[in-house]
Amino acid sequence: MIQDIISQLESKKDLDFYSMQSAVELIMTGEVDDLSIEAFLLALNEKGIKEKEITAAARVMKEKSLTFPLGNGDHIDTCGTGGSGLQTFNCSTAASFVAAAGGAAVTKHGNKAVSSKSGSADLLIAAGADIAHDREKLETIFKKVGFVFLFAPLHHQSMKYVMPARQKIGTKTLFNLLGPHTNPCDAKRQILGVYQKDLVKTFASVSKNLSMDHVLIVHGIDGLDEITITDLTHVAELKNNTISEYEISPKDFGLSFGTLSEISAQSPDDSLQLINEAFSGDKSAVQDMIALNAGAALYLAKKVHSIADGIEFSFELMNNGMAADKMASYVRVSNS
Repeated sequence: MIQDIISQLESKKDLDFYSMQSAVELIMTGEVDDLSIEAFLLALNEKGIKEKEITAAARVMKEKSLTFPLGNGDHIDTCGTGGSGLQTFNCSTAASFVAAAGGAAVTKHGNKAVSSKSGSADLLIAAGADIAHDREKLETIFKKVGFVFLFAPLHHQSMKYVMPARQKIGTKTLFNLLGPHTNPCDAKRQILGVYQKDLVKTFASVSKNLSMDHVLIVHGIDGLDEITITDLTHVAELKNNTISEYEISPKDFGLSFGTLSEISAQSPDDSLQLINEAFSGDKSAVQDMIALNAGAALYLAKKVHSIADGIEFSFELMNNGMAADKMASYVRVSNS
């Protein structure tokens, strides 16, 4: 059956919901060999992945993941697709600590790097955190810190079947698109960065299909899967079951444009140093970019009325040391 589906994809034909669901079900139960998984993922990439296909695959992955409830349902995630290839610092992880310092409950979903030099897990390990926890410990950390990191391999154990093919391909695939839609604590509010502009509207529709509450899908015109400091950012906002699209600029919030070289990081340690400097109050393109993304996260968490208010609050939280304290507190409690 999987060969028929691969042939359909190689003929550039979209899969219907049922066919996609069946294919991913077979793959995630270990019934498909590595070469066929590789062929399936590459053919999907070549054809172009559609909204219905992502929704079907995300549903399967959610069913297979070890989910558990945390908080009162207002918690947020800042997990994006990765895959921009631009080697920048770990902005979404930094932003999630700032948001947590501002009172947002954060269940941050993430992984080690697959197609970049530093994934969120790599950064947290560099900071000294222990990210390998059972459910009980995760609940304790969340209660004490208001932030918890959900290391994807511990919650999506069926992903082990696709790892060899993903690593061999070495570039973004369908599974980069699924991670952000499969928060183990079922976060309904999320800032979700995508690596391609045409995924913005698609992801907003997928989020709606998956009954998300309030989501900002963002893509920097420079190629980043974040709200960027170097260019305009295209946004699709899902709120009250309605999708609106708009663009934002750093200048809308009184910030200057930065350059990609100012926000680049070549390793987890490099990324951590840039974040620590921003959290120490150093004014920079890195601090501005964290504020842009944390401001959006605080808006989603209902801690402020607008992204602009969130950005202002984010600068305060970095400059007064509260963001640094939140990250240090997470590292300490994760090791206790």
